Amino acid sequence: MREHTLQVNHLQIAFRTGNGLVRAVRDITFRLEKGRTLAIVGESGSGKSVTSKAILGILAGNAMVEAGEIHYEGRDLLKASEEELCRIRGDDIAMIFQDPLSSLNPIVKIGKQLTEAMRMKNKANRRRARQ
Repeated sequence: MREHTLQVNHLQIAFRTGNGLVRAVRDITFRLEKGRTLAIVGESGSGKSVTSKAILGILAGNAMVEAGEIHYEGRDLLKASEEELCRIRGDDIAMIFQDPLSSLNPIVKIGKQLTEAMRMKNKANRRRARQ
């Protein structure tokens, strides 16, 4: 039997708007086994990015998880502290955003942006990160 590194069970996510609740993710369940690759595909607006952001704990302020569970290596990410999520983000779980404009700042040099994560995680000083 394989070990489940990531398990999402019956996840439901909605957003509060001026026109009421918008249900973005409706009962998604999947598991990712250690050493395997998982692709989540669907049409635009089907909830792929919202699901990924929920796993990382970076949902928008008006989002609410209505139901479900997200477990990573036995830890419930929906109940994890920000400190614990920060340790997991980037090192264990990461997301490549679809839109480069939301990922890269056009007025900041690319080298600075690419080394920022390494420096924030104390993995390298400025000189080592640039190398």
